[in-house]
Amino acid sequence: MPNDDARGNLSRRSLIAGALGLTAATAGGGLLSGCSGSSSATGGAGNAGPVAPSVTLGPKLTTVQYPEGYVGPVARELKPISTEKVTFKIVVPQDVTVGDWRTNAFTKWLEQKTNIHIEWNQVGGTADDVMTKVNAMIAAGDIPDAFMGIGFSRSQLFLYGQQGLFADIDQYIGSHALNLQQAMQDYPDARKLVQAPDKKVYSFPNINDCYHCRASNGRTFLNTDWIEQVGLDIPETTDQFVELLRAFKKADLGGNGRTIPFAGYKDAPFDTFFMNAFLYNPGDPWLVVNDGKVEAAYSKDEWREGLKFIHGMYAEGLINKDVFTADADQMLRYGNAPGKPIIGGARSYYWGGFLDIDQKDPNARWRKYLAVPPLKGPNGVRYAAWNYLGVGVEVAKLVITKKCERPELLVQWADTQMELEAILRGYGGPQFEWAKKGELGINGKQAVYGFSATWNSEKNISWSQYNTMYRSESFRLGERVNPKDLTFEKPLYQQTLDNYFPYKQPQEMQFPPVTLDQDQAAQEAELKTNLKTEVNLSFSKFVTGQLDPNDDSAWNDYKDRIEKIGVKPYLDLQQAAYETYNG
Repeated sequence: MPNDDARGNLSRRSLIAGALGLTAATAGGGLLSGCSGSSSATGGAGNAGPVAPSVTLGPKLTTVQYPEGYVGPVARELKPISTEKVTFKIVVPQDVTVGDWRTNAFTKWLEQKTNIHIEWNQVGGTADDVMTKVNAMIAAGDIPDAFMGIGFSRSQLFLYGQQGLFADIDQYIGSHALNLQQAMQDYPDARKLVQAPDKKVYSFPNINDCYHCRASNGRTFLNTDWIEQVGLDIPETTDQFVELLRAFKKADLGGNGRTIPFAGYKDAPFDTFFMNAFLYNPGDPWLVVNDGKVEAAYSKDEWREGLKFIHGMYAEGLINKDVFTADADQMLRYGNAPGKPIIGGARSYYWGGFLDIDQKDPNARWRKYLAVPPLKGPNGVRYAAWNYLGVGVEVAKLVITKKCERPELLVQWADTQMELEAILRGYGGPQFEWAKKGELGINGKQAVYGFSATWNSEKNISWSQYNTMYRSESFRLGERVNPKDLTFEKPLYQQTLDNYFPYKQPQEMQFPPVTLDQDQAAQEAELKTNLKTEVNLSFSKFVTGQLDPNDDSAWNDYKDRIEKIGVKPYLDLQQAAYETYNG
């Protein structure tokens, strides 16, 4: 699956466990309004006054089972943050799964537990529409106490933080965010990933160690029934892969000439699978690090060799002709074709990208498709494009503004959402239960919790991953596996472990999520957009034959175009940001 923030027909993922509760020592008793006035109150985000007394963690719940070696959030008793109700104003996006934030089941549960009341400003529209409206609020000075689930970029956080608009919450982590503090100890890279270049922390993050997500960008499936029917094996090399697709086509296993040996669609770029047989390619924006130097994969000779390989398959009719225009609906029509399957393989983040997932049927079509290992190219290159850094830590989940008079209470409120039951309810809704001793999780160890189904489509019961959470690997793999409900989670984990993890590139090759300062961001914006447009357009033309990757002049013209757009100054900007990140 693309990642756990993907929201669509399948709603949200029900995989969570563990968390920690907070017990206030004397935090804000009697306070009736958390913010919405001036920011002159002692301890406000806009000044350096003293903060409220430290909090402590509630006692652990003894009814919850944990496997040996468990690292992650644990279940604790939750107590109110304040003795009297405190109100904050928060801007959030509208979402069909969340429903009305005011009446949402998790909203009500969290208020009852914390005694923190939220006045929600729900902003509708696409992600771009929401950001446009939020920027208009900021420009007009009409800001709330906090933004939650708004997709601020790292550069925006840094810019608004330097301007004093967003609060630095680092000063409160040690005293009011003990769950986050523990998570940062469990994941030592987390602090570096959430810090701005000035070493301040301008948002409360989400930590989500999604194991299978780390291989999502290159995950590719093949029909094992078809492989058996043509008498071949799972391909290991690029030559074997072509041989297999040719056999699929020749045998016409879809029947009546309908066979599509390999299918792709525009929402799941397939360069991340095929190109990694020629060079390490993480995908858009195609930046890699070689010996400390930031480079672009798309201008290398190995990229050209990959283009030749992919073009050859397309020219033979081994890849669907509409690979660059087909949308998700079209891909599902291919995968769910009535009668016999018509596609031999597919590039997709998970099975649900090209097939309906029936968890009850042991013979469901999706079970016939295996996530296959990356291919070995003619020079022995074989990478899985493992995402070490871009999955685990997500910034901007909660951004507290200078308007907030009691930022430490909002920090504590956000940190409460990293408690086990809060995570389970906030992510998957109230229909969970603690695992019994002896029940097994996805990784075969003692389970921590269980849900009735991997996907829960019910509305208005969770916050659909817009909020802060701490989902460690142990926590995610602690979901109970029900033998009577054959969820895709276990095979997705196992096939990722077996077929992608062994081929991950060295971590130092991955370009990290850097932060640009205001001047750098202004220079980068147009360069990045124009380069992306050129790379994607030329990739499609080289693959479909509108440009010939075997023609030296066509390749050199392409390289000239990206040079004229400004690939060198673009890489210089990224190099500077990379060095700041590592400074």
